[in-house]
Amino acid sequence: MRGRAFDVYVVVDWSASSTPKLGPDSIWVHVRDATDTVAADPVNLPTRASAFGYLRDTLCAAAGRRVLVGLDMPYGYPSGFAAAAGFDDAAASPWRSTWRALVGALADGPDNANNRFEVASAWNRRVGDGPGPFWGTTSTRHVTPWLSRTKAPGFPHAGLAEHRSAELALRRRGLRPFSVWQLAGAGSVGSQTLTGIPVVHALHTDPTLGPRSRLWPFETGLTDDPAAGRADAVVHAEIWPSALGRPDPARHPVKDAGQVTALTERLAALDAAGDLAHRFAPRLDRGESRAAVGEEGWILDVT
Repeated sequence: MRGRAFDVYVVVDWSASSTPKLGPDSIWVHVRDATDTVAADPVNLPTRASAFGYLRDTLCAAAGRRVLVGLDMPYGYPSGFAAAAGFDDAAASPWRSTWRALVGALADGPDNANNRFEVASAWNRRVGDGPGPFWGTTSTRHVTPWLSRTKAPGFPHAGLAEHRSAELALRRRGLRPFSVWQLAGAGSVGSQTLTGIPVVHALHTDPTLGPRSRLWPFETGLTDDPAAGRADAVVHAEIWPSALGRPDPARHPVKDAGQVTALTERLAALDAAGDLAHRFAPRLDRGESRAAVGEEGWILDVT
């Protein structure tokens, strides 16, 4: 049996809150060392700026070690989005063109004030007339002719599917991941993606961390060695803590905190048993594999 794939596991429950916030529905981070026998407490961060600083410090402190870091949000959009939106370089690298466009468009202040609904509305307008594919707002003031408060577009919308291949795969197993197009409402993840991708991008391109950093599966491909044999790699992977079900409330009074703690524990246990590395190389058909690596991304399976 091969050794562990990682030395450190970092799981982040992300938030798109427009104001600083602690407690439920805020940002929780749990870091677990492979050698830990007792789990450390999860850390609660009030803003995305403070979370970026904490994550950067954590990853820098783990220099020389293999780190798996995951945020609970989609890292990509259904196939065809970059081309439909007319982003630069969409044909050559759809995921990269979308990330570049988002980093350039999103304004996210140190107090969490952000323009995510304006970005979604502008992107809807690039795709076609009327509202969609993004939908859902937290207030009527965010509604525009291109962004509706409730679900308006039918799917496929302008040729775009409602769900990525990774979500469809989970739905076939009876799980219910939400669509990246939904920006508001219980369980929604769209706003987390709009505010989260720029943070992952900033960590990935950081002058210190960049040389160690790899994005799964966009840069690594679907491989059981996403660290590419390096002893000091930082591998960014999309995770979905809800796949493990509701955490034991005795673990932590806040569900989000319990989920990140349970997931780092699960990742460490899978890795110790030699059952984690192959999950970075799921068996997909040719179309799913092309979509996952080229534009949509994939959800790391921890079940």
